[in-house]
Amino acid sequence: MLNMKQILMKKILIITPLFFVLISNAQYYYNDIISLTASNSLYLTYQKNNIQQITAQSLEADNTPTPGFSYERQIKNNDASVITQTALESSGISTTYETYQNNVLIHFADSSINSFSNVDYTYNSQGNILNLKTQTIDTSMDMQTTELHQWFYNGNVPDSMLRIKDNADTTVVHFIKDEKQNIAEEIWMKKSRIIEHYYYYYDNQNRITDIVRFDQRAKQMLPDFIFEYNTDNNISQMTEIPQGSSNYVIWAYIYDEKGLKTKDILYDKHQQLLGTVTYSFQ
Repeated sequence: MLNMKQILMKKILIITPLFFVLISNAQYYYNDIISLTASNSLYLTYQKNNIQQITAQSLEADNTPTPGFSYERQIKNNDASVITQTALESSGISTTYETYQNNVLIHFADSSINSFSNVDYTYNSQGNILNLKTQTIDTSMDMQTTELHQWFYNGNVPDSMLRIKDNADTTVVHFIKDEKQNIAEEIWMKKSRIIEHYYYYYDNQNRITDIVRFDQRAKQMLPDFIFEYNTDNNISQMTEIPQGSSNYVIWAYIYDEKGLKTKDILYDKHQQLLGTVTYSFQ
């Protein structure tokens, strides 16, 4: 069974609201649009409640502290900068820097032992993401990569996106909308060939409930993610199912009356507790 330390090493979910952007190359609509909107909304929640510092404590299933874990998130420079420092026993210290302008994220930087990443965001006049450019340096491999996402819209709804890697390798991503103008399908194409196809499902309040694709191993459509919501429209639970694996995990989220997330609770597929992360605010 995975313990909390192993989960935290694999995922940065509790560390930053940008985890889809940073640790996953899949589901561009969710990564670039939905997660970024959620990150900007979280920033506004911090501002509204005059939050200047967030710390966290991680506990294993047996209620002992996760070895070597520490987390501190500071909001500085008249709320224009957010600096987060995280430590894990096995991976050391990582630091992220977020810069906001006009209440939206315009720059994100991540620094760890062997890698550095910079992400720049530009928006159109309607406040929709226009370009997202990521530069990554891996010092252990002596490698540097760049990736540009160029978004195109029909009104305020995404129509397509170009993913350009190292100024040479281009993937065209098309979006198909349902009758309510929600993004229902995300299709990746390279050299006129479909290389990936995602499906998005929604509840009657137009909130994403499932992100699904065809599982080659199971030979059927299976979800990658399943989401549930509370009465305040915050995600109350997320189930993550790795493709080709039945060893999924469930994250449950607890919020206070201000809409601040106070606790992450992690379960395995048998509903057995793996650990908890509790947040404190100042």
